[in-house]
Amino acid sequence: MIKLFKQGIMATLIALLAIAPVRAEDPPPAGPSVTYTEMRPAFVVNYGGPGRLKYLKADITLVTSSSDATEAAEHHMPLIRNTLVTLLSSQTDEAVTTPVGQEQMRQDATQAVKELFQQEVGHPVIDDLLFLNFIYQK
Repeated sequence: MIKLFKQGIMATLIALLAIAPVRAEDPPPAGPSVTYTEMRPAFVVNYGGPGRLKYLKADITLVTSSSDATEAAEHHMPLIRNTLVTLLSSQTDEAVTTPVGQEQMRQDATQAVKELFQQEVGHPVIDDLLFLNFIYQK
């Protein structure tokens, strides 16, 4: 009789577990969406002032965190390109050929584009600017 009682309780527990509602876990909240906008074609400029011609080629990508920011960046692409061509062509050998100089150039380019957007639309628009490929010839 005790054995039959244990089997009955066990069957009841299994039945309850089988029909109990399953609660799905809530998905984690979506973080800010980041968009990478490649600037094509690559930038190819002369740098270094008078004397022998020196070349710099840079593939640049803009980082934005909203679709509105991405649209604004694409709309103002000619202004961005002009600003970056001017900045890249005014660089020195030290800025182009050393890792520290290249990082400073990237930060300067980011700041220049943010200032451009501050003037044009009233806020910085981009979050960052990345050099994906950076080649120079002295």
